[in-house]
Amino acid sequence: MRASLNPARAARRSTELREKLGSEYPVCIYCGCAEPVALRPVSRKFLRDHHLFGRNHDPHSTVFVCQNCHAMAHEKLLDAEVDLQSERDPVKRLATILRAEAVHFEMLASAKRLQAELLERGKQ
Repeated sequence: MRASLNPARAARRSTELREKLGSEYPVCIYCGCAEPVALRPVSRKFLRDHHLFGRNHDPHSTVFVCQNCHAMAHEKLLDAEVDLQSERDPVKRLATILRAEAVHFEMLASAKRLQAELLERGKQ
């Protein structure tokens, strides 16, 4: 990665991204990526604010994820046969949310195991 030609402009861009994200220190919940460019602001076209249980099922449960983890989360949701389309039946919607929540916790558990491993390796 090359150094910015204008450090003041780079700092301003970083500050603007953090303001758009609504957090001073946004990090990916899964891998810990803290690069604001990878955590671009929310838009319909480039969604980086991941809806844990699907936007159509629970639009308010969101976390920051990097582009890579967001793509992986959606792959895992597909593998778990979690339908992200709107569901009118409240029982089916809740079942879908629970399956999506399980995918989220599995990803989070995997990330935490890896982080623990890295910490232990660093002590040796």
